[in-house]
Amino acid sequence: MGLGFLMKYLPLVWTNILRNGARLAFMLIAVVSAFALYGMLSAIGHYFAGADRFSTNDRIFIEPKVTDSLPFGYVARVSALPGVLYGRADFGFSMGGYYQDPRNPVNVDFLSPYFSYPVDPSGRFVWDPEAFRQYSADRTGALVNAALARQFGWQVGDVIPLTTPSMARSDGTHTWAFTVRGIYHYRNPIENPRNILVHYEYLDEGRASGRGTIGFMVAILQPGVSPAQMAGKVDELFMNSAYETESGTQDSLRRDYFKRIGNVTLVSELILAAVFASMILVTGSSALQNFNDRTREFGVLKALGYASSRICALVVLESTALMLLGGTLGLGVAMTIVRIGSRQWDDLRLSPEQLLLGYGLMVAMGVVVGLVPAIRAHRLLAVEALQGVRG
Repeated sequence: MGLGFLMKYLPLVWTNILRNGARLAFMLIAVVSAFALYGMLSAIGHYFAGADRFSTNDRIFIEPKVTDSLPFGYVARVSALPGVLYGRADFGFSMGGYYQDPRNPVNVDFLSPYFSYPVDPSGRFVWDPEAFRQYSADRTGALVNAALARQFGWQVGDVIPLTTPSMARSDGTHTWAFTVRGIYHYRNPIENPRNILVHYEYLDEGRASGRGTIGFMVAILQPGVSPAQMAGKVDELFMNSAYETESGTQDSLRRDYFKRIGNVTLVSELILAAVFASMILVTGSSALQNFNDRTREFGVLKALGYASSRICALVVLESTALMLLGGTLGLGVAMTIVRIGSRQWDDLRLSPEQLLLGYGLMVAMGVVVGLVPAIRAHRLLAVEALQGVRG
């Protein structure tokens, strides 16, 4: 019973699925809701697992452990550590902002002269060297992510106002004006944060408070230097100070941060287990009622010579088709919501592996839901079924 079986009996299966509109609607609501939650919770669980797809071992990030910022003087002390490439740590200040409307979020990275090279030394960013030189010569210049440029129609030379609610200017406003001097993209096409890169000096000169402080440092390491050992040296350097640091690769820092929040992935899995259990009860009950309503039909099929195994396969195929229909709609809802959420959280995504697992669950749930009616259909005698006796 392979592809030929499916092609032969699929029209009959769809006819049976659609014959009771009210029952179908309730079953679809349960299935769509379950797989929409599966998709959303899977994406959230993956996000909070803390895995950074773009983390590398050639650089470490140094962030405040307790405070909101670090003294500017830390830069020179980290730069002097053996193993730091070029003998210089770079720094910056990142914050959330928006363009024209809060519904248009933009990540604003005020960066040090780390970007003093026409070619990015980390190999992560790709930009035009001439555009970069123009950016470097303009205190209000900006390098704009290609995705943002496409979304908002930004062109080189445009002056764009960005609002940063968490950072006020010395004149009391929260809006900063930048001139687009170049458009960059990431070397890895999968990576696509919504960032705009601007000069730290512009921030430090214009902000109302916190001057002389930084939000983070980046130390690119010389070949062969262990990122874990270098992170330990940096944190030891500032241990017991008023501004302690927390250092590591992007991946290790993210994992540590989410561990402090709690095991969100486990909570997501427990919620999903409860949701799928409820869905199986609802759809299983409806499938069983549907079988009881069609007892005579199964009797007719057996009287016409249909083998019990073939009738069982039809019952399971019907429940699996229903799961695939509702599950596909549910995953579509989840992907739409995750895509909207990714505008705020860059790494929020529903991976191909999670989608494949979702379809595997659809098939498995279809078999489980159809199992009891299939067993009853197998045991059903043609004479009893024609008389309306339920198996």
